[in-house]
Amino acid sequence: MNREEETGCFERTTTQEESWFLRLKAFWNRIIYGVQHEIPKYTEEAEEEEKGNPFLPKLRSILEHLLPMYQISYREFHPLLIDTDTPPESLLDDDPAEIVLDQISDDLNFLRISTDRPAYFSDYIHRMYEESGLVVQIEHKGQEVLEDVNVILDLEERGDCSRKYMREHILYIPVFKRKWNRLETLQNLDISIPIGYNTVIVKGIS
Repeated sequence: MNREEETGCFERTTTQEESWFLRLKAFWNRIIYGVQHEIPKYTEEAEEEEKGNPFLPKLRSILEHLLPMYQISYREFHPLLIDTDTPPESLLDDDPAEIVLDQISDDLNFLRISTDRPAYFSDYIHRMYEESGLVVQIEHKGQEVLEDVNVILDLEERGDCSRKYMREHILYIPVFKRKWNRLETLQNLDISIPIGYNTVIVKGIS
């Protein structure tokens, strides 16, 4: 066992001993003073990072703040949506792709979707053509990114950020692969968002 593994085991044992001590202390307080404290629980789940992106329902507002920072109007917004690689297991759970499309569709003049499940988007494609005349383009994952795309919304969760999307004229936004951080605890949100290799602060999200 290497030093890092030994250190990890030591830290976990210490945490478990602290939990045992707190339980014993709470027991004696309950016996002697009649006081009952909530006993903190040690769980491996607490060590796991929060999954998902809590800011996803605010994506439209975030984009409306973000795009002008790169001199892109919403009319000039030409996104490539890379479909999720982890669709919901239950019909009761929201699909990330659907959440995004519901927000960005109004006033959209261009959309390409990279997906391994084209049939899933057939109703959306038909609706967009009937309502706005927008022809949504569908392609299979792994194809070359064309020059007419200026923003990539990557909904995949697995793997690292792909280097092939890191281009000077493209805003590559990994929605799940890199964590978005909240900077303020005020009424409006200031959010740190990864764009390509960099991080951009978007202020005043309501």
